[in-house]
Amino acid sequence: MNSNAQLNTFVDLIDDPDIRFRKFFEYNTKIEIDPKYSIEKYIRSGRQLIRMANVYYSEQDYFQAFILYSRFAVLYGQNLKTHPDYSKCNKTDVSEINRELNTVVFPKAEKLKIYIKDLFVTQAKEHRTQNEQKIFDNNEIDKNKDLQQNEQEQTNFENKLTDSVCNIEQSFKSKYNFRQIILPNDTIEKFLEKAFANTIQNVETCGILAGKLNHNKFFISHVVVPKQKGTSDTCSTENESELCQFIDQNDLITLGWIHTHPSQTAFLSSIDLHTHYGYQIMIPEAIAIVCAPSYNQ
Repeated sequence: MNSNAQLNTFVDLIDDPDIRFRKFFEYNTKIEIDPKYSIEKYIRSGRQLIRMANVYYSEQDYFQAFILYSRFAVLYGQNLKTHPDYSKCNKTDVSEINRELNTVVFPKAEKLKIYIKDLFVTQAKEHRTQNEQKIFDNNEIDKNKDLQQNEQEQTNFENKLTDSVCNIEQSFKSKYNFRQIILPNDTIEKFLEKAFANTIQNVETCGILAGKLNHNKFFISHVVVPKQKGTSDTCSTENESELCQFIDQNDLITLGWIHTHPSQTAFLSSIDLHTHYGYQIMIPEAIAIVCAPSYNQ
């Protein structure tokens, strides 16, 4: 388990493993369907969700794997049916989802559920034993001290106990940290070379940042420049099915996007921010890069 430090495993509930697991599950599977985004986008995102879950599972990062399998189960086994266009969903896509649910997601999620619940039970027992031992030791040490000293020692002891709950296992921290995204140094330079013909004509160029997940880090390996049309301040992709096919065939994960401002400074417009939100539906770490070659930004 390599990345539990990034998860809220509700260590404050360590003494009640059943409630702890329920809170852990509910917290990590809160996903709502946003009808602003097409049913096709959700289908594509689901494929990448399974891809990431399988990577975590193969790396024995069982907490992250469980979360992603569970999110897929909740999103595609229940919530997707609330999308206004669900009835128009491609039957082949529905069959693929059901196959993934029944052959991969449900079996692995159930197996990992048992593993995590057993771990929580073990930690609860260890924590109780640890506390009992510390209480015993403290009583032995303070046996011959007067009442005032006992009260002071007890206060210090309780503070130490509070700290010990947080430190029972370094891999469990409640603070969330984004997973790291590794961007090769020459990515922007190569993209600007590709975009040069458009830039000198004052036309924006956009590309999709894609890559792999490895040991809880994202590595950008591809900048996919799809068919597109642009103006001096807009850019939109065309024939997205081609783009998605390339991503799927190469087992890639969409990690963000990059585009130029040929005659403006580098900033995210309100339209850019709205666009970027779509990338962060499934991967909150998704990045957006704006290049302003005229300003060397």
